[in-house]
Amino acid sequence: MDDSHWINCPHCGLKHRPRAQSLCPRCGRGSTGARPSTTAIPSVAALPRPSVAMPSVAERTVTPVASTPVARAAPVSIPVAPAPARQPEHVPNVEYIPSLDATPAWERKAPASEPAPQAEAASDVTVALPVGGAVLLVNAVLHLFEFLFLPSVSTDPSLRAAQLAGTLVGVGLDVLLGISFLRAKTQLRTLGFIRLVVGMFLFGGMSLYQAQYLFTLVVFAFSCGTLVLIWGKPSSFLAGVGLTAVLIAVGVELIGFQKLSAVQPLSDRARIALRPDLEGRQLGEGESIVGERHPYKLRIPSDGWYRRKSEVSRSADASIDVWVTHPEYAGSLMVSVRDWNDAEAEDLREARDVELRDLRVQYPDFELGETSDNGTPLEDPSIATLTGSAVRNGRPYLFEVSLYRTNDTLLLVRAFAPTAAFAPLRLEGASTTLRPD
Repeated sequence: MDDSHWINCPHCGLKHRPRAQSLCPRCGRGSTGARPSTTAIPSVAALPRPSVAMPSVAERTVTPVASTPVARAAPVSIPVAPAPARQPEHVPNVEYIPSLDATPAWERKAPASEPAPQAEAASDVTVALPVGGAVLLVNAVLHLFEFLFLPSVSTDPSLRAAQLAGTLVGVGLDVLLGISFLRAKTQLRTLGFIRLVVGMFLFGGMSLYQAQYLFTLVVFAFSCGTLVLIWGKPSSFLAGVGLTAVLIAVGVELIGFQKLSAVQPLSDRARIALRPDLEGRQLGEGESIVGERHPYKLRIPSDGWYRRKSEVSRSADASIDVWVTHPEYAGSLMVSVRDWNDAEAEDLREARDVELRDLRVQYPDFELGETSDNGTPLEDPSIATLTGSAVRNGRPYLFEVSLYRTNDTLLLVRAFAPTAAFAPLRLEGASTTLRPD
């Protein structure tokens, strides 16, 4: 191997052929060493001269010599070896330049300027987002409790249906969003924003319409506080303010539940949650209800009765003063207050006949069972009673009706329930327990 055609790299020491770009194939740096010419003529050693003693100056004699032509020696042709064929130059690039670092390439970390996708996604998640997810899960439970236990002032069926639909949708969305945010997922942030804003105005507006002002403030405080927690990357101060608003709203709701349970057990309120026509607490056996438009008392025959709202009762009959019902057995006990009309009836017996006629108009299949009164044919009775049966709402019902007269007022007491529930509710004789004051 001829060393005259090779170059030693001054940086890494690699011995390589000359390159057109003067770059080392190993380290990629410039090789500044001199490049030998491939056409250089090799040097030839000089011929030895014979050693001849030179005469001294005294011995020298100048002898004229005739000019004689001197024969010039032809130049010696020295054969030159042909230059070897040059191979195609290899242009090194970054892909082929070996590493000079001590750390292997597979152990190097990615450059700081090119973060991994996971790091980019994690940078948009804060501790406030999982906290907001937990708050939404708690709100799903509280939202259901609000519908079941908080009193509803309005009896409008359309408004009540809207509240029920909103409750179901709100609970489902809160569970979905809460689980997503607890897992630090940000894909549903926009949906969470829409849910909180719509819920704030929908449920807050319904509460304001029903004059529940404190609950309206609770809805707005909770929604705004949760929005701060789940949207963007709030500062520590702002996240603390949002969490405080949420905790205050939850605390007010819990206090409201506690006060409501002191007036009416939550189990009773849950039982009548889907009956917005009911109000008050559960009435038990032996308790008495008093009249609103006339002084009287009527004893409750058994447990589990509830008073119906006055506006609901009077929408069916304007003369109804009090109407109590049993939601489990569909029993009813009502008192109507009417003016006495001498043109219609002279005594309670004739008034009873008028009521029987009205029952047969309302229920064409009404069958009279028996009648009774506490008077004699010669005396006006103080109470007149009749019993019978008819089909109501597609089910057989038993009826008991008692009529009382106080001065110019007629008190009409009706007790009716499905045939199978009449005896368990102890409605037999219940209409005769009214005591006018």
